[in-house]
Amino acid sequence: MSAPPVSVLFVCLANICRSPAAHAVAESLRAGRGFARFDSAGTSSHSAGALPNPMSSIEGAQRGYRVDHVVRQIHPDDFQHFDLIIGMDSRNIEDLERLRGGIDLRDASYREMEPVQLQLLRRWDPYSMPGDEDLDDPWGEPVDAFRAMYDVIERTMPHLLDHLQAMHRDYQA
Repeated sequence: MSAPPVSVLFVCLANICRSPAAHAVAESLRAGRGFARFDSAGTSSHSAGALPNPMSSIEGAQRGYRVDHVVRQIHPDDFQHFDLIIGMDSRNIEDLERLRGGIDLRDASYREMEPVQLQLLRRWDPYSMPGDEDLDDPWGEPVDAFRAMYDVIERTMPHLLDHLQAMHRDYQA
């Protein structure tokens, strides 16, 4: 039996800067290989239905990414349908834990391989240090903050994709 793709949801507060950027970078680096599928969402409904922050989209385009995800709020079903839900900062993780009621609802295939569903993106950042696990929110900041955000995402994503590919390879039905 062939392994299903590992499902990953990137989450930030409004789904307009960090999570759609991580989603776009992951999609680009995955490049059609079927070991994973990605989506992104926000814990807030504030910008639902909009497009990502233009500064995030422009910086992404300059780096070769298409950042055109339609903003959405996390849905209760997401906790059941995604193998990993990756928050951009510790506040996102706290909000996600509260929203899911502290119960791991996954019926997903990879639950035993990845026992902790809610993770911080910078878990896979080779430069992350204890106390420095949050990816700063660039919203309302100058363009340099968006550049710094993409720098972190770009150095982190290959390590996350290696992890996902190993999970997919080692899948046991």
